[in-house]
Amino acid sequence: MSSQLLRACVVAAADAVEAARDELCRLDAAAGDGDHGLTMALAARAVRQALADPQDESDHEVLVKIALAMASVGGASGPIYTSGLLAVATKLDELPPGPMTAVKMLALGEAAENAISAIGHAKPGDKTILDALHPAVEALRRGQDLAAAAKAARAGAEASAEMVATIGRASRLGERSRGLPDPGATSLALILESVHTAAARDDQQLAGDEVGLA
Repeated sequence: MSSQLLRACVVAAADAVEAARDELCRLDAAAGDGDHGLTMALAARAVRQALADPQDESDHEVLVKIALAMASVGGASGPIYTSGLLAVATKLDELPPGPMTAVKMLALGEAAENAISAIGHAKPGDKTILDALHPAVEALRRGQDLAAAAKAARAGAEASAEMVATIGRASRLGERSRGLPDPGATSLALILESVHTAAARDDQQLAGDEVGLA
């Protein structure tokens, strides 16, 4: 993936998250403090600002820049995304150069999932961002493409509506935390959908069935 395409994917995700601000706040208000949409919108603006000055940067450098922008907004989401992005940046440097493949995407997804799980002390089923990320990673593990991973993330986010929160503010509600999707899982699904759409316009290897297993 070129740094130009990476930037396009990130900006598309930022636009989508900011547009969903009110819906994300609505979901968060049911069991949290209601600011997830605001935090993610602030993060989107910080990311756009960080990428506003086009430079000849590696994908690693772009990812670190995005991670630092996420860290600047604080909240619960800032450290989570920062940790995941830095793990992806580190893993990317360990992979062989060349086109992005399903195997490489799986390695990056696993790195993000492991980092986020560690920082949040969470696992799939706890009604967190992992309930969208884990299904996406599992889709890649089966050799599926980015489109399938995005669909799996959306399905996972929707399935979180029937889960009982065991992490964070929502955990205090117990059974009453059922009924609405987790806002963190919902925003992650939205991000992956936006990344897929942006990638599909520019890179057929990331768009669908042409992703190879290397």
